[in-house]
Amino acid sequence: MPALRSTPASLLHRSTAANWIFKAAPLLSLPWLWHLANLPQTPALWWGPQWNWLNIPWLLTAGAITILVWHFTQKSYLGHRAKHSIYSTAYRTLPDPAGITALEDGRFVDVNPAFCTLLGLSQQEVLGHTNQELQVYATPHERSKLLNELKLKGRVDRLRILCRRGDEIIPGTISAVPIEVQGEACMLFVFHDTRVQEQTVQELHARNRTLMQAGYLARLGAWEDRRGQGLVYWSEVCYDMHGLSHDSPLPSDYLNTFVAPEHRDRMRSQLQHCLRARTDWEIEIQIIRTDGKKLWVRTRGEAILDADGKITAMRGVMQDIDAQKRQEESIREREALLSITLEAAALGRWDWDLHSGMVNGDMFWCSLNSLQLVEGPSSLGKSGNQWHWTELMSSHDVPRCNTELIRHIENPDDGPFDITWRIQPINSQSRWLRSIGKVVSYDLHGRAMRMLGVCLDVTTQQEQKNNLQQLAHFDPLTGLANRIELAARLSECLIQARQRLHLLGVVYLDLDGFKPVNDRLGHDAGDRLLVLVAKRLQHALRAHDCVARFGGDEFVLLLNELHSRAQCEALLSRIMESIARPYALDTEQVQITASMGYTLYPEDDADEDTLVRHADQAMYQAKQAGRNRFQAFDAALERNQREQRLKSMRVREGLEGGEFALFVQPKVDMSQRRVIGVEALARWKHPERGILAPHEFLPLVEGSELEVPFGQWALLTGIRTIEQLMAQGLHLQVAVNISARHLQQPGFAQWVKELLHAHPHIPPQLLDLEITESAALYDIDHVAQELKQLRELQVSVSLDDFGTGYSSLTYLRRLPLDTLKIDRSFVRDMMNDPSDFAIVQGVASLAHSFGYSVVAEGVETHEQCLTLERMGCKLAQGFFFAKPMPAEALAMWLADWEAPAPNAHRVPLH
Repeated sequence: MPALRSTPASLLHRSTAANWIFKAAPLLSLPWLWHLANLPQTPALWWGPQWNWLNIPWLLTAGAITILVWHFTQKSYLGHRAKHSIYSTAYRTLPDPAGITALEDGRFVDVNPAFCTLLGLSQQEVLGHTNQELQVYATPHERSKLLNELKLKGRVDRLRILCRRGDEIIPGTISAVPIEVQGEACMLFVFHDTRVQEQTVQELHARNRTLMQAGYLARLGAWEDRRGQGLVYWSEVCYDMHGLSHDSPLPSDYLNTFVAPEHRDRMRSQLQHCLRARTDWEIEIQIIRTDGKKLWVRTRGEAILDADGKITAMRGVMQDIDAQKRQEESIREREALLSITLEAAALGRWDWDLHSGMVNGDMFWCSLNSLQLVEGPSSLGKSGNQWHWTELMSSHDVPRCNTELIRHIENPDDGPFDITWRIQPINSQSRWLRSIGKVVSYDLHGRAMRMLGVCLDVTTQQEQKNNLQQLAHFDPLTGLANRIELAARLSECLIQARQRLHLLGVVYLDLDGFKPVNDRLGHDAGDRLLVLVAKRLQHALRAHDCVARFGGDEFVLLLNELHSRAQCEALLSRIMESIARPYALDTEQVQITASMGYTLYPEDDADEDTLVRHADQAMYQAKQAGRNRFQAFDAALERNQREQRLKSMRVREGLEGGEFALFVQPKVDMSQRRVIGVEALARWKHPERGILAPHEFLPLVEGSELEVPFGQWALLTGIRTIEQLMAQGLHLQVAVNISARHLQQPGFAQWVKELLHAHPHIPPQLLDLEITESAALYDIDHVAQELKQLRELQVSVSLDDFGTGYSSLTYLRRLPLDTLKIDRSFVRDMMNDPSDFAIVQGVASLAHSFGYSVVAEGVETHEQCLTLERMGCKLAQGFFFAKPMPAEALAMWLADWEAPAPNAHRVPLH
């Protein structure tokens, strides 16, 4: 590019020099001409001798030359300005970012507005800064690549490069040439942003992939054949159709290579016709794949014309229709088979005069309808061998037949006349007949006059249909309605209850004691028992009631047209009495009862599924209340349970959200007047209600699916509490309560072991697990094994709330324990209630006899302390010493706490 610029510059310089010589020559000859004219050489003639040094001709020559130089300078300057203006306008309005940078350090000498827009900077923020300072390139390698290309080739032409704008990477191409600016080596560059092009390319690739996928799904391939070259393109689907790999060469003679011999002439004719008539063509042929298999394909093509209207090529598509062809062949075979079947089938033909209503038919039709052929006129509407259509069926089928006739006459395009009815011949089994016909004659007013049709015996099909209907809607064992039939009948009953304003009872019944009978006598006996129960239920109910088997030994009853709750319960009492009577099964007499729950609509204004669910809930309450009874659904109880579920969900959210914490309550050795440990007690730091005590949330946790996760949280937080106390210099044992369900989890002891191994700096003896009597008695063998493993880890085990459960000596003997804790309910009243006093004294003695420590809970007075100490119960906890407090407050409490002084006064033992 610099070489291209030097040529016009040298020409311009030579042209300017010639002009100078041409115009300056007369001026240089001016002193000589002045001398020839004998004009004064100096201004001394006018101004005096002191001006003899000044030569007038040369002065004039110098002035003229000065004016000439100024003239050419101005002209050159104006031309330069005009050229610069043109350059600046083009440079500034260039849509692509462009600029000039120094080759040495990448400093920007000039940039156009598009470049500033690309970087999101003003021109003042760019000029004078290097590309490294502005972080123009995505990587340092980009500038090195650009400079190497410029050095190697002397210019850069559309080099791919990555630029940066903040965190955004901008792909593009750059072109550059070296230039010199005020003696400094620079580079003029133009950057082209290719984001739009790349996005367009990606979209085109995506659309191409979609198109190819559509071709695969439709089994549609594309091809192109050029005159003189043969096939030049096959899509991948074409290769697959012919059994070729995608890298195989295109066939040079497709017609003779792949087209089945019987189709070649037809396809050749299609191709020739297309070349002559220049019309599209389509043909269905068979091809022979490379594996020898034949395949049906549909090929369509069109001619491609050049600007002169000459055919240069042919292109088209090819679709795999082999499956469709084989299906059509199968259909043709079936149609032929059906035709043979219809010919062989025994069909009775009939002719119906719609004006008179008389029907006659052939002998087989008469036989199907159990009609006797007569000779001569007949009475009762018969004329010869004709019968009125209403005589062919029972009276309840006549309206249905009339409706079907009207439908066919008014809308013949909707299908033929088609009706099935049942006949009951005298001294013969009933049969189902189906008549199919079509109107074939109309009068001048467009009224249907005549219908022809056929009749066939469909008894077998109808019985099968009824059997399927029975299997689909009725229980195969008892014959009662199943869930599907119950849903339909319940929907009908609800509609009737709304219309007639009466009560509808929905009852859920479960047999009591059925499983032991089934297990003892076997499943066959159990099935016979269910059949007997079903019969008793049907006999006990009214005609318009319904009973359904819901599965197993569960039934649902629908009691229609009830007038009061008392009527419903009287009916349920009768049902219970009927079920409770003994059953004879082979040689044994068995007896079962029933637990029932019911709800009444519209008092319980719920939908079908909810009504059944409410009755089920009430039945469960009847089971819980002792069985062999019925229980009404309690809407208030349902609302309460729903509220309980919502509260349980809120507890789960609080547990997951870190709203729970463990407070600690000190355990005191009253004989030594010192704190020996703490019990960790859960508290809920509710964001709206403040700190909540356990009775606010533990009932929602116990017995629910939250019980184990809550126990895991408590134990993990208890270990963290030990860490927290150790950090304060307090090596105190921390007791954590373990629920029964948590203790029954498989591998509980192993889980605790892994938890302690994860905190190796914590001595295991600082952890005390408190279990309840219910947890111990649930599965004493499993519990004993788990506690044994915990004791081997040196973890202490305490039995909490002792005396409130069974207080069995068996588990005291079998369970590896360290401590018994006397429940606070006995300690609270032991000074006033001799029974509680005796229990506390007995538990203390029992613990000592087994070698256990004993801790009294709920100590609130000094008098209780003295009494417990005399009993030998030296360990206690309660409000007398301290209320539960945050773990971080324990150290401050210990610093201020003073053990109660021993009192010489002794409280007498009872």
